Amino acid sequence: MDCASLKSFHRPETTASVVRELDARGIRSKRGRPIDRGALYKLLHNRIYRGEITHKGAVYPGAHEAIISPELWDAAHAVLKGNTHARAGRTRAAAPALLRGLIFTQTGAAMTPHHTRRKGKRYCYYTSMDVIRGRPRAELRGPQRLPAAMVEEAVIAEVRRMLRTPEVVARTARALRKERPDLDENTVVATLAKFDDMWAALIPAEQARVVQLLVARVTVGEDGMDIDLRHDGLGALASVLTSTTEDAA
Repeated sequence: MDCASLKSFHRPETTASVVRELDARGIRSKRGRPIDRGALYKLLHNRIYRGEITHKGAVYPGAHEAIISPELWDAAHAVLKGNTHARAGRTRAAAPALLRGLIFTQTGAAMTPHHTRRKGKRYCYYTSMDVIRGRPRAELRGPQRLPAAMVEEAVIAEVRRMLRTPEVVARTARALRKERPDLDENTVVATLAKFDDMWAALIPAEQARVVQLLVARVTVGEDGMDIDLRHDGLGALASVLTSTTEDAA
């Protein structure tokens, strides 16, 4: 499948509606698989179609001719950006707790998600079980109640950073090569760099599954937050990203 397959669509206002129509028309990837939202998102961000190439995150003019105009690219990405903001606003209240079962205080107490409502607005938090069970305040250490959005955004930002460190890239490359010996470390680096695009394309439930795949434990203490990655999950994530990119090409 390529961008030309999308040109006959009438007002494809959301990626979900495009995916449904692709399935209804029987359009598949070059590997014969159904086109999912992740693959579609990769296709719509593939700069080869506008006559460019990317290398290690930088964009360069390609030697090939573009098959879509800059105006069409900009219009499509304006729609994608608007849909992302609108979807985030609609689903925030119903979004699953990304760190359920993963976040703990420095004393080992689990922090459980809960919410309150004030003046019709929903506020989500992670609260220590020590507080919920009434443990004496003098025995508590570190933050005991944290705004969910703040701590989740901090965790995802740290995951993004860690996925770019040489140690994690090398570990991921070793894990992935057991399944894909054809991939070298440069390919793994480029694949992990696509994490941001993939994350933005996911609905909250899918984001929660990715966090469960990547994060083993989050510990919140007086000096900040420690994140332990699931190193066995890194290879699985890179494999998914690589497969999705190949299907979208």
